Amino acid sequence: MRVIACVADQGGFTPAAERLSQSQSSLSRIVSQVEKAAGTRLFERTTRSFALTDAGTEFLRAARVILQTYDREINNVASYINGPNGRLRLATLPSLAATLLPPFIDRFRRAFPNVSINLQDLMAANIIEECRYGSVDLAITAEDPELIGGLPEHFHFSPIAEERFACILPATHALAQKPGIDWDDLAGRSFVSFTEASSVRRITDRELAARGIHPSQTVTAGTISAVTGLCAANLGISAVPGFVIPMTRVPGVALRPFRGEPVTRRIGVLVDTTRRLSPAAEEFLALITTTPPDEVSLPDFTTWTGLSG
Repeated sequence: MRVIACVADQGGFTPAAERLSQSQSSLSRIVSQVEKAAGTRLFERTTRSFALTDAGTEFLRAARVILQTYDREINNVASYINGPNGRLRLATLPSLAATLLPPFIDRFRRAFPNVSINLQDLMAANIIEECRYGSVDLAITAEDPELIGGLPEHFHFSPIAEERFACILPATHALAQKPGIDWDDLAGRSFVSFTEASSVRRITDRELAARGIHPSQTVTAGTISAVTGLCAANLGISAVPGFVIPMTRVPGVALRPFRGEPVTRRIGVLVDTTRRLSPAAEEFLALITTTPPDEVSLPDFTTWTGLSG
C-alpha cells in the first residue's frame, strides 16, 4: 500500500523509485501484484501519460486510511511500552498557532522530548475536514456551530478559553479618535472581511446582519496579515477576536474595543471520541485542558477557562 501511495504521489515509477531507493522494475512488479490481487488496474500508464484509474483512486483513498490507522496503532504500542514518543498531529487556527499554543508545545516538548509535533495551521473549515478523516490527533479550534454541528455526535468540543472581538482600523481613521467603537459605527463604511472558510467571517456576518448594518463595500482577504495590511492601507475597518489581535499590531493600525455587550467566541479542543488517543495525544490533552489560569499567559481580550465541558 505504501508503494501504491508513493507511486501515485510522485506521479510515476521513476520518481517513486528514487524516493523509495528501490529499482523501477521492483516497484512495477509490486504494483502488478497488487493489481492482480485487487482484480483491476490501478494505473493507466503509457509512454506519455500516467494516471490513477477510478478504481485506483478508490484504492488509494482506502490505503491512506489503513496506513494512517496502522501507523497510529504502532505508535500507540511503542508509546505504551516506552512512554510517549512518535508523532503528535495537531490542527489549529493560524492565530492559535502563533499566540496560544507555543507555550504549551514548549512545556510538552520538555516533558516528552521523544515526541515530534506536526502542527498544521488551517482555516476552520479545513480543520473540520482533517478531524472528519482522522488525519490529526487533536484539533484546537474555535466553536463554530455551522461547522462543528455538521460533525457526527461522537466528536466532542471542550471549551478552554474565550476571546472577545475588537475593532482594528487605520490609525488615521476618524473613528480612531474614539476610545471605543460601536458596531453601528461600521454602517456605511468600507469593511475588510475574512474569506468564507474563516469562522471569524461567519461571526462578523451574523453580527452585522443582526444589527442591520450594511458596509459601503467589503474587501475580502484570506489571511490575518492580509486583513491587517488592508486596514493599514486605509482600505477599511475590520473586527477580529482576541487571539488574532497580537498579529495585527503593526504600524498604521489602531485597535479599539467594541462598546456594549461583547461579541465572543469560544476556543476549545475537538476530539473524535471513537478513536483511541495515543499516549502523546492524551498527555497533550491533559496539559491544555487542566492548566490553571494563573499559569497561562494570554493576550488582551481573551480569558482562560480551562476544561469546562
